[in-house]
Amino acid sequence: MLQLRLLILVLVCSCTTIARAQNPEAVPSPTSDALAGFASSQWHLERLSEHHWRLTGQVEMERDQLSLFADQVDLFTDTNQLVAEGNVVLTNPEGQISATRVELNTNSDAGNFYDASGILSLGSEADLAEFGGQDPDVYFYADHLEKLDNRRYRLTRGAFTTCVQPTPRWELTSGSVVINLDEYAVLRNTILRVKGVPLMYMPFAYYPLQEDGRATGFLLPQYGTSTLRGQALSNAFFLALGRSQDATLFHDWFTRTGQGVGAEYRYLGGSGSQGSFRSYLFNQHSAEFTASDGSVSELPENRSFELTGGLTQKLGGGFRGRARFDYFSDITTQQLYHSNLYEASRRLRTLGGSLSGNWGPYSLSTVYQRNETFEGDNGSILYGSTPRISGSIAQRSLFGLPIYGGVTGEYSYLLYQDRRGAGLPNSSMNRMDLFPSIRVPFSKLTYLTVNSSAAYRLTHYSQSLDAGQQQRAIPLTRRYLTLQSDIIGPVVTRVWDTPTSNFAERLKHVIEPTFTFDWTSQINNFKQVAVLTDASDFVLGGMMRLTYGLTNRLLARTHGTEDTPGQAREILAATIQQTYYTNPEASIYDVNYASSVRAQQSNFSTIALAVRAAPTRSTDTTIRVEHDPTGGGLNVFSLTSSAYWGNQSVSGSWSHYSQGEGVPASSYVTANTGIRLHEGRLGGNYALSWDAGRGDIVSQSITAFYNAQCCGIGFEYQSFNYPQLSTRFPIPSDRRINFSFMLAGLGTFSNFFGAFGGPQ
Repeated sequence: MLQLRLLILVLVCSCTTIARAQNPEAVPSPTSDALAGFASSQWHLERLSEHHWRLTGQVEMERDQLSLFADQVDLFTDTNQLVAEGNVVLTNPEGQISATRVELNTNSDAGNFYDASGILSLGSEADLAEFGGQDPDVYFYADHLEKLDNRRYRLTRGAFTTCVQPTPRWELTSGSVVINLDEYAVLRNTILRVKGVPLMYMPFAYYPLQEDGRATGFLLPQYGTSTLRGQALSNAFFLALGRSQDATLFHDWFTRTGQGVGAEYRYLGGSGSQGSFRSYLFNQHSAEFTASDGSVSELPENRSFELTGGLTQKLGGGFRGRARFDYFSDITTQQLYHSNLYEASRRLRTLGGSLSGNWGPYSLSTVYQRNETFEGDNGSILYGSTPRISGSIAQRSLFGLPIYGGVTGEYSYLLYQDRRGAGLPNSSMNRMDLFPSIRVPFSKLTYLTVNSSAAYRLTHYSQSLDAGQQQRAIPLTRRYLTLQSDIIGPVVTRVWDTPTSNFAERLKHVIEPTFTFDWTSQINNFKQVAVLTDASDFVLGGMMRLTYGLTNRLLARTHGTEDTPGQAREILAATIQQTYYTNPEASIYDVNYASSVRAQQSNFSTIALAVRAAPTRSTDTTIRVEHDPTGGGLNVFSLTSSAYWGNQSVSGSWSHYSQGEGVPASSYVTANTGIRLHEGRLGGNYALSWDAGRGDIVSQSITAFYNAQCCGIGFEYQSFNYPQLSTRFPIPSDRRINFSFMLAGLGTFSNFFGAFGGPQ
């Protein structure tokens, strides 16, 4: 799309420049003085009549980097006409045009080019990978190129391609092209030919020619097939709505299950203001599937829609608005059709927005958040805050002393409704919260940091739990006081100068012991608090908590140059931590540990070890381990690693989570590797998602592409296995194959369901 626009624009501009180069100001009137200017050993000047002059031989005319070569040039001074014939060639830095005959009016710049052909460069904006690493040139021809008026041109029986072969791999031919400079081009009777064979016919096509490099038009379609959908054809139409906004229209047709239409809109409204919105409507018809054992399952008729997007908007007066929505009407469609693993496994749909403002230490925000999580075939849980209004005064010095105080207040309507099975009564309620706090820093030593704080929390609920743990419309007020001290240090450091090392000129080792003392006053009505989903309601009073840990950091300063000093970078960090509770019940409410959600109580938390290593800027590994010292063994293990070198990349993760004896452990492995060869012309990607706990490969995909000199092809294979935990899936697995063709200079796209790893 972009390169087609550039081709037409450069072609037309070249023609305009040609006409201007023959302006009478550039070609002297044929007086006796001017004749000597044209005469040379290669030219012959002849006066055929009073107003007719002819130049023959190797005629050459130049102006402003534009050159005209011809065997014969006729000048008609009474009509201001210039006619060039015989091996006519016009060249400029963008390329060259050849024609058998050129007619130009030197006053109006009107003209005609007959049997025109040439080569034009697409310039630095072109992607060399699309052209196989070769020069991004466009080859074209036309029987007739005519200038209609000051801004309009017509090309008759023409074609263009980016292929250098005598029989191009592809070319677009058109019976007529009308061009309105810097506005649009209208093509009629256009045919896409591959190796000379007609492949696609378009009776009418419209392309804009705006200078911002974005063009409205159809994108190349995608073809695919899958076990579930059958044959698939995806099309898209791109709309350039201006410099700061655009839209894309989608259409998908699946031979077995139906078709869908969608749209995406994006805008950029200046600094800090932007947004994107995607909508999709899918009309699914019923389909039957026969398994290998002969059993038949049916996919029922259904109509569903999906809305995704978000925006950030500066409103003035210190206010900023935000919105985010990821909403689908049917979870079966969501999990059956999406190629993106995250989207296919997503069980959460959400609608939310916020309005916030900041004025120095003061802030105010209003948040609306409505979430719904689906639980298999049993229904869903609805929760959120509709709305949550909060205001705060940031901590500031009190009375000129090194004592800092602040306060936060909040009102929220806590939304919660269990819709699983027969459903439970609506448990939503109002909550008001007041949270003043003070902080005192006791140490200013570089190797020792001590901060102590005190906070009082007053929370009022419109509902509470009765003696039978049933939620009732009985108001409840909860009060408690917390005291906390954070100590970092004493910090020990050691520095080594390594001038002979190729890795770094200096290494630094830092040891940081940390201690956190936390005391919460007694909360007599703790058992009456109706805990919904907010972590601030999971507070156990009448206990003390002591967290202790040790952090080791290794930093390296790279070698600098005379102009650029070396930079320090953390290459290794390891932290080990544990918490002691005076009340063992607190161990199951501590959100600082992933394994705190467990049935067994203990005075000690799990031992958590977190390690991050980045020996080079292109490698990174993170490990987290949580071990239960009371006999529960390994509760949490996660490993994430990635490496990049040149055009190659490898990344992977492994997560293991156990809740203790009698509960099945979950273990999950993901891997992704990509490679690009031959200056990006050849490449591929492999991705794997493996549920190691159940021994099932959830998804794996192979993507490959190859770009030749003027065209390319993309291929994607994906296998997706559906979990056996739900009856909504008519087949146990889906095998998907997609093809995408690329013509150098014409755009491609990812369909709405994320083919070729497209973003969602």
